[in-house]
Amino acid sequence: MVNLTINGNKVKAAEGSTILQAARANNIMIPTLCSADALESYGACRVCVVEIKINKNFAIEASCTYPATEGMEVQTDSPAVIKARKYVLELLLARCPNVKAVQELAAQYGVEKPGDHLSVENEYCILCGLCVRACNEVVKAGAISFFGNGKKKAVGSPFGLAAEDCIGCGTCAFVCPTGVIKIRDIENATDNIPAGELQIGPERVIENWDRNLKLKECKHSGNPYAPEFMLEKFKKTMPLTPQFFDIAPSYREYPEVDEERCVGCGACLDECPVGAIRLKIKDGTKDEVCSNIMKTHCCGCRTCTIYCVRSAIQVPAIA
Repeated sequence: MVNLTINGNKVKAAEGSTILQAARANNIMIPTLCSADALESYGACRVCVVEIKINKNFAIEASCTYPATEGMEVQTDSPAVIKARKYVLELLLARCPNVKAVQELAAQYGVEKPGDHLSVENEYCILCGLCVRACNEVVKAGAISFFGNGKKKAVGSPFGLAAEDCIGCGTCAFVCPTGVIKIRDIENATDNIPAGELQIGPERVIENWDRNLKLKECKHSGNPYAPEFMLEKFKKTMPLTPQFFDIAPSYREYPEVDEERCVGCGACLDECPVGAIRLKIKDGTKDEVCSNIMKTHCCGCRTCTIYCVRSAIQVPAIA
């Protein structure tokens, strides 16, 4: 553990933590627009700046990328920090004056408009890089990236054409703090061709990347639930059960835990590839715990059934 001081309070942080992680672990709020727990630190928005003191030296640094070190002193709301954040927020307001996330954060610091020396644009992307990093680091599709420099820097698909590597998962839209990435599912999509109107069926459209993907229909309900292209990709790279590729999440059969047989060893928890298992108190007895499978997170891979030493986890047969 690392010992440091934040806002005059002595706190501890895990080895290798950034200042932002150390602050969050100790319930100290530092604002940010480009940070996500599942992604590597990036330092794009600069809203998370803090003032650090090591020995007799002071500096303003981005807390999401600066490592927490032994004996460090950190101020998250000093006059210098507030001044720096206000300037950053003025720049963001100048670029994206109509973005709600920017407006709300600016209001917290009393910034109502950009400085008179700044020209106002009407962009909606703050170039935080969350969508690009999520697509590359988490989804590993690599469908979008940054291009251009300076004022012409933007996020998009290669050469501005349809993002052929986009699997339509929607992760980019989920992490986007401004809502500029638009995804919509169409129930009965059509296309106009010389021979007439072509019926496509259910389709997912990601307007930003000019991507149209046919949706697969659930064998049980008949409702569309995921892009066929995405499911085919997953079938080649992930050891998932057949039901994952044919049945919508709400109609799948998930593993169930026999609490009488479970001893709470945690083997299934350690091996679950998606972190869908937690330990819970068994029958209200604090001395005994058992596994609990969260169906909202479970992908149906059945890895837990393989590693359960007591065969306490079983999957009901699909009707």
